[in-house]
Amino acid sequence: MDSNIIPDSIPNWINGQECAAVSQETFDKLSPDTGRKLSRVARSRSQDVQNAIQAARLAQAEWAERTPVERGDILHDIAQAMRKHQKEIAEIVAMETGMSFSAAMGETGGAIAQGEFASGEGRRFYGRTTTSGVPNKYAMTVRQPLGVAALIIAANTPIANVAWKVFPALICGNAAVLKAAEDTPATAWYFAQLAHKAGLPPGVLNVIQGY
Repeated sequence: MDSNIIPDSIPNWINGQECAAVSQETFDKLSPDTGRKLSRVARSRSQDVQNAIQAARLAQAEWAERTPVERGDILHDIAQAMRKHQKEIAEIVAMETGMSFSAAMGETGGAIAQGEFASGEGRRFYGRTTTSGVPNKYAMTVRQPLGVAALIIAANTPIANVAWKVFPALICGNAAVLKAAEDTPATAWYFAQLAHKAGLPPGVLNVIQGY
């Protein structure tokens, strides 16, 4: 495995940019296999969270105004970027969790499948209609985003957990603040990097590192 795939310092992603914690504090992420330090990770606190929420709120309205099909197209591009870099994602997952590379490849494949499925929901974004007791009227439901989603994940299956949380939130027109698991910070960081490069607008997905 390429040990250089995980950077020495893992920052937050806020408003489409990598940034250190406001306090400049970090903590060490150790390898569960060797006990050696893999990286230093941003030790975020309340101000970092507030900065991420503010970025998400500012980005969410414009994201919600896009059609579900447009949102789905961007999420599809993210899923395809994950497919292109599946080996790299699996290497990070394996190094951070201690699971085998083959298991990490399988988990990453599942995460990609989730992204592809969720992106397709942009073309199946149905409401419902039903009859009314009043003549010449009908009742209907309309799907609308809620706003900013707070996404908290565990470290057991890190890239799958990211996909299960992020893709459904974004296809529905919400922005998100993802709290990365402290034991798998690089997995969330790498996903955010791929999403940014795939064209996800700044602030739609923000990643906070820390305990």
